[in-house]
Amino acid sequence: MNFGDMKRKKTLFLLILFAICICGIFYFSANRSSVQQRVVLLIDDNTKVHCTEIVIEDCRDDYVDYCKETGTILYINTENKIVEKNISGGERTIDIEGIEPAAELSNVQYGPAGGEIYFIYEGEIYQYSSNDKTLTMKTDGIESNWMNTYLWNDSVCGYKLMDNGKYNELYYIDVSKDLEQKVCTRWIRSIGQRQGNKIYVFETYANAQHDSSLVDLRDRIIEIDLSDGSIETIQELGSWTENNYRLACNEETLFYIQIKGKKQCLYRMNLATGEKKKVYSTRNKVIGLAVN
Repeated sequence: MNFGDMKRKKTLFLLILFAICICGIFYFSANRSSVQQRVVLLIDDNTKVHCTEIVIEDCRDDYVDYCKETGTILYINTENKIVEKNISGGERTIDIEGIEPAAELSNVQYGPAGGEIYFIYEGEIYQYSSNDKTLTMKTDGIESNWMNTYLWNDSVCGYKLMDNGKYNELYYIDVSKDLEQKVCTRWIRSIGQRQGNKIYVFETYANAQHDSSLVDLRDRIIEIDLSDGSIETIQELGSWTENNYRLACNEETLFYIQIKGKKQCLYRMNLATGEKKKVYSTRNKVIGLAVN
């Protein structure tokens, strides 16, 4: 073998080695980027929808809350502590006197007034005021690490889900009058948002097959008119096992998440016309949805 052949073989070997290295870099980068993260999807709804994914690394649950006024996210970390994270950076742990450090809290969310935080502890909904450091038990509630089980209009009135032994029902509550009044007897899986005189919730229902005795459980978003109790189906969502129970409202617009294969897709719906459009998708797991 002459010197020219050896040089060509060496060059070919180096090219093959270089190609293998490049392929390895792409492979490991692709694998690293494909790792599913848990995110809050922050929506800017102007002329064109823009979404920002806020990564929550230390969140114990699949349910978080967001405050537009303060630009902060509220969640429970893996040490069962309430954490407030600023989307521009920085976070703080909220220690609540009267609650054991190892206690398992759930359903943490901001209250309707500034400085209020609500959560469920041992089957009761508590209000904590960071202004005067007071802790108040409000009413009983259903614990959950993935769905919204209550919603407050103000410090005394709101809505909650109740378990009747078979499924959840929606109740109006007034804790000042010790009042609980059933809004509807439908199987409400998660409370979405209130917009004006209407409240939007996720409902599971049995869709009997026409050609068999099988029952197909399906999900949909329904709108409940709080003035007269009338109910309207806003969007059919398909099988109850495929959805993520995330929705947010912005005036006459409703946003909701649906799982499509390996992606979680964000849809924008005009409540006046019913027109809907997919505006975003992500391979990450959306544990919170908020409109700026």
